[in-house]
Amino acid sequence: MLYSHVTLLMLRVVDVVAKTTVQQSARMLVAEIHGEIQIGALFPIHRQIAGSESCGEIWEQYGIQRSEIAMHTVNKLNEELPFKLGLSIRDSCWTERIAMEQTIAFLREGVAQCSCCQTPGCNKKSVPVVAVIGPGKSSSTIAVQNLLQVFRIPQVGYSATTPDLSDKEQFGYFLRVVPSDVFQAQAINRLLHHYNWTYVAVLYSAGNYGEKGFESLERLIAHRSSSVCIAYSEKIKTLASDNEYRQVLTRLDSQNSRPQVVVCFCEGASMRQFFKAQKHLADGKMQMKRFQWIGSDGWADRNDVVEDLEEEAEGSFSIRIHAPKIPGFRQYYTALHPENNTMNPWFREFWQQKFNCQFAVSKEDKNNENIRICSGDENLDEQYKEDPKLSQVINSITVVALGLKAMYQDRCRDNSTLCTEMLSRNGTLLYEYLLNVTYSDQFKQPVYFDRNGDPPAWYDILNYIGTKDLDNPYNEVGSFKSINDYGVEELDMTARSMFFDKTEILPESVCSRPCGIGQRQRETMACCWICESCLDMQFVNKTTNQCMNCSLGSWPNANRTGCEDIIPEVVSWTSFGHILALVLAVTGIITSLATLAVFLRHNSTPVVKSTTRELSYIILSGLVACYAVSFALLATPSSSSCFITRVIPPIAFAVVYSALLTKTNRIARILAGSKKRILTKKPRFLTTFSQVVITWILVAVQCVIVGVGLMRDWPDATYAKYALPRKLILECDTETKSFLIPFFWDFFLISLCTLYAFKTRNLPENFNEAKFIGFTMYCTVVVWIAFLVLHMGTTHKALVMSFSYSLSASVALALLFFPKLYIILMHPEKNIRASYTTTKLIRCHFGNSQAAYDSTSKQQHLGSKTTARTSVQSGSARSFSKSSSMGGGVTRTASVHVPVSRGSTHSTDASTQTEAASKFSRSFSIVGRKKQGLDDDVQQLVDACRRYQDEKINSSAANLLLEEAEDEVGALLADSIENSMRTVLSTVAGKAVVPLVPIVPMVPVLPVVPAVVSIPTAPPQEDNFEQLLRSRVSSAGSVSSSRESGSSSPNPFDHLSDEELAHITVRQLNQKLMGQDRNVVLQWKQKRRTLKNRGYALNCRARRVQNQMQLETDNLMLRNQIKVLRESLNEAHMRLHYYEPVFYQNYQVVVPNSEPPSTTTAPSASVSVATHQIPTDSTTVTTALSFIYSRSHPITASSKGLSLVPASTAVAAVTLIS
Repeated sequence: MLYSHVTLLMLRVVDVVAKTTVQQSARMLVAEIHGEIQIGALFPIHRQIAGSESCGEIWEQYGIQRSEIAMHTVNKLNEELPFKLGLSIRDSCWTERIAMEQTIAFLREGVAQCSCCQTPGCNKKSVPVVAVIGPGKSSSTIAVQNLLQVFRIPQVGYSATTPDLSDKEQFGYFLRVVPSDVFQAQAINRLLHHYNWTYVAVLYSAGNYGEKGFESLERLIAHRSSSVCIAYSEKIKTLASDNEYRQVLTRLDSQNSRPQVVVCFCEGASMRQFFKAQKHLADGKMQMKRFQWIGSDGWADRNDVVEDLEEEAEGSFSIRIHAPKIPGFRQYYTALHPENNTMNPWFREFWQQKFNCQFAVSKEDKNNENIRICSGDENLDEQYKEDPKLSQVINSITVVALGLKAMYQDRCRDNSTLCTEMLSRNGTLLYEYLLNVTYSDQFKQPVYFDRNGDPPAWYDILNYIGTKDLDNPYNEVGSFKSINDYGVEELDMTARSMFFDKTEILPESVCSRPCGIGQRQRETMACCWICESCLDMQFVNKTTNQCMNCSLGSWPNANRTGCEDIIPEVVSWTSFGHILALVLAVTGIITSLATLAVFLRHNSTPVVKSTTRELSYIILSGLVACYAVSFALLATPSSSSCFITRVIPPIAFAVVYSALLTKTNRIARILAGSKKRILTKKPRFLTTFSQVVITWILVAVQCVIVGVGLMRDWPDATYAKYALPRKLILECDTETKSFLIPFFWDFFLISLCTLYAFKTRNLPENFNEAKFIGFTMYCTVVVWIAFLVLHMGTTHKALVMSFSYSLSASVALALLFFPKLYIILMHPEKNIRASYTTTKLIRCHFGNSQAAYDSTSKQQHLGSKTTARTSVQSGSARSFSKSSSMGGGVTRTASVHVPVSRGSTHSTDASTQTEAASKFSRSFSIVGRKKQGLDDDVQQLVDACRRYQDEKINSSAANLLLEEAEDEVGALLADSIENSMRTVLSTVAGKAVVPLVPIVPMVPVLPVVPAVVSIPTAPPQEDNFEQLLRSRVSSAGSVSSSRESGSSSPNPFDHLSDEELAHITVRQLNQKLMGQDRNVVLQWKQKRRTLKNRGYALNCRARRVQNQMQLETDNLMLRNQIKVLRESLNEAHMRLHYYEPVFYQNYQVVVPNSEPPSTTTAPSASVSVATHQIPTDSTTVTTALSFIYSRSHPITASSKGLSLVPASTAVAAVTLIS
């Protein structure tokens, strides 16, 4: 109810406005076809008067032809429709105000009774219009739609192309059969790109059509094409004067960089004004150069736009909505005559204007020669020009008719008359039917609408050639299609074009020349730029016009418009660097294995022993790993090879340098202990086992570091991308810190090795391994520093690492092992023990003689038969060695020399031998010399050592030197000289270890630790250096005697003691000897050297005594073992008489290389041990046991077993046991 009241109120207002605005009866004429359903149409029958909104002359193409084709189309459609369709045509005069007046008239006719006095031509109530066609102008269409949508009347546009009408929120009852200007802007943009016109100006007319078209074109250029630039743009008023048009072109021509191409989004009238202004300026004083024009569909192919201005328009382009000529319309139109065309109220007026004649002449004008009377024989075929939008008029009427037909079929069914729903004028329902209309027109072009009410776009590209072809001045050179549903855009230029200079040479329209490949445009002003070259690894971003870096692993393409992936490099095994690295690695592996083979072949020689064999083998294994890792480094990176190159190198170097550090640390600790005058305790962890354990502990630390690094950063193969010209290398993807951190531990080991090597640089020449280790460390530090620098600054990291690893291993191999290989292979005569003992400065053992039981010995220790071995050494002394088995593997051996008479053992006094056997004295002996040949002080030192040993032999394992009086020891040390001490200590030069099968006691519950006897195979050779020292001392004594007897020169050292002389420096000595005779200087220097050597010898003696203290500690353990042996021996002796066969089976003496047994036997004897004490010496117990065995089984002296026991020893053993 409310809506009905509002509608009636608005209609009354419209009626009042209509009555007050009707000014001319001709303007309100209506061309009408009566029908059951009426539709309205607004055509510009008259032109608009320039500068006003009044109607002017009749417009043949836009007015008369469109109205005629509309009526002709309705008549044809009525032949097929189930109802009669009516048509009411009114004049819009191409203005918004008059179009509104005519729309109000449509609305008023539907609700009010019109009389002839009010509206000419209306003498009855008309059928209300259900839809309106037109008007042609976009701004007029918007005004009419704003009024029609209030009454819910659909509107179909046949010529309005403004994009605003696609907005359904504002214009909800509008649809059109022509495409939106958005598509026209796309067509113009594609045309500019086709001819590469990048610097253009845009002129557009005021109003919705021009402004919205310019906005669409500007938006497309800004977002879709960076190559086109709008250098200048300006809006021109629709009713602007000629002078205003000239001013616009003058401003455009005066630009610093003048654009040659001008796009005009204008209506036809504005386009014509620009042509006129250009002609005026080109022919005038300015002689302005003509522009290359591109006009919109407001110009299209209208001849009235270029009439009398053909020369200015030649070569221009225009856009026309695709509209073929209507077949048969020319014949239909030219056959019309004022007499037979009574339906069109404007046709007589058009006829008079067309042929410049009049049908009715007043009496006053009959005699006027300038007035011609229309005869009716005039022909419309002369100068016939067809309107290009007649097909759009046909399509718009057809759409309404088909929509009404579909609505009628759905609502009225088979009714022969209109049903109620058709007569109710439901505009909303009708609009839905119109949107759903789909058909193909007479040209087989599809007609349909999208959700905005827009059809698909199809434009013709026209090239105006003017006077070249008067019959067809518009040459169709191409087309543009855009299908909404698929977004397909096609520009097809099918013919050659003519340009503004009347040639086919393409003109340029640029501010600046296009930049070359790899150059960016730096704008200096609007649409002008300076070309700047980009870097080699950069491409030009066309969107931002910036030089952009290609991502790592890519390189600019040939056009420098983007980046493409670099083809990665593969490992080339034929390159010089790889071949050299592989040759170095293979050579190193072969050399290392050969060195290992030589060392194993000469495993027991002094040269190999002096290098600590176990550590040397560990070092060689690490060097082989360092060389072998080069194969993984130089192979094509993969997950496995990257894992190997990440794990093996740091661990391999840790193996090498841990062993070297352990070795140098051992030497440094021993050297530090040798400088002490009194040893308070023995250095720890000097055994080979300890050294190996320490080495592997250091290696385990490196393994932990590498493992943690793997958990944080697992290695894998990836392409390393470098900012180098087209270079991409496949390498292991590992962070630099993850790779280098494990090597800091190796570098720490190298630093410690270098420090210890520097501290032990002054060792004697025979102990020069520390010197070689020092050279190795110095060279290694240099190699590693160079490696770090190259690793951080090169792309061939794998090759650098291969060379670095191989060089580091080669340095260690050459400096540590080649000198020893040289002696072993080239000078075997130097491979003796004497070459690897001290000769000048220090006389001390850096290691202990060590041996290990083999597997057979271990089995025999667990339960084998008991054997004993003794031997007799020919010469002046017999050597016994005792060993203790700790843990079943390592045996410590100490040599003891016992003097033995060279006479026959059978003639030796038994009591003397028994006393010697019970005393078990041990003393230092002289090899190959008599004690009488020594100096008195040396004899006193030997006696003191023997006495000291006798006193402390049965004491506890305490510090022997600390128990002696300090002044006595000091006096002994001060009176000793170096050559005598060297002779004394040379007695322990040679030792041999002969393992004996341990004795298993009769009582199985008592543990027995075996004793091992060490007997030297040959007497040690005399040290030649002793003779040299003795000769020097004698020489010094003779010189001193001669000086005392006959020299008259003063003695500068009368006030100095020998101790002070030994500690004086060389510089002080030279100062005191200034002015003395040369022989005197040499004598005192010789005496000073002798005194200093004496000090060195005494220090060595102190360390020797310290070793003897350790020997006594072992004796304490042996005493406990002897106690067990004593109990076992007592029990064995008591059972000997009764269990002789069993005793014979369990206690056999096995001695190799002995004489075969004889058949001679000796009587057996039985003894008692009830009241006798068993000696506590293991050697005597063993000897006694052998003698008991011989008593039970007598054998001749040449038989196997007895030949090893001297008679005196046997008698002493029998005496002790009995």
